[in-house]
Amino acid sequence: MAHKAATLDDCAPGTVLARAKAILLDSDGTLVDSTRSVEASWDKLLGDEGAGRFEKHYHGQPGRRVLRLAIPDISEERLEELFNRVEGYEIASASDVEAFDGTARFLSELEKAKAALSRECWAIATSCTRPLFEARYRPLSLPFPSVLVTADQVTHGKPDPEPYLLAAERLGVEAKDCLVVEDAPGGLESARAAGAFVVSVLNSAGEGTVGPLADLVIPSLADVSIEAREGELVLLAR
Repeated sequence: MAHKAATLDDCAPGTVLARAKAILLDSDGTLVDSTRSVEASWDKLLGDEGAGRFEKHYHGQPGRRVLRLAIPDISEERLEELFNRVEGYEIASASDVEAFDGTARFLSELEKAKAALSRECWAIATSCTRPLFEARYRPLSLPFPSVLVTADQVTHGKPDPEPYLLAAERLGVEAKDCLVVEDAPGGLESARAAGAFVVSVLNSAGEGTVGPLADLVIPSLADVSIEAREGELVLLAR
């Protein structure tokens, strides 16, 4: 029987959806809406290279992996040249990025939970490099993570589990005791492979696409809240 994720259907406000020692968050497509910037930047690059357009399944994967998928015979030297060019496009268009509804409140709740627990309890693991993440995230004045894993800090990016395993390790917990919030198949595969409880938001893909890869599907972070209870984090329906 195919895996079927739980949903918020028939969940009253305050219903406990999951418990975890820590929460690991994707950024693009989960916390912030960078779709316009990403797709325009990549369409420009790939169009100039005669390599088609940015495809939906590229979302959530590191730029170098996207280049290898889009241009299979690319040399390493050419890959680095094109990667630097497209990242430049994305940084230049970072002003097009906005926080999703619910992001600021949810992150503020995590900061309150961190204070209540007296320990670090959340992290961001993104397929961006550090410079690109900061260009998109800092202008939004969102709580900045004390633990941040970017694509330039790992050997194998999403859909490999390494980003989430490293984020959990830096928080001092095991990935199996974490809850991951993601939006794209590549990130969801990464989280599942790490052994975490996987929550998918529907910001960039439909339930039919993400449902088989998630334990719980929610419309967005605006539909849930997080708080500290008895030494752990509790995810609640709103």
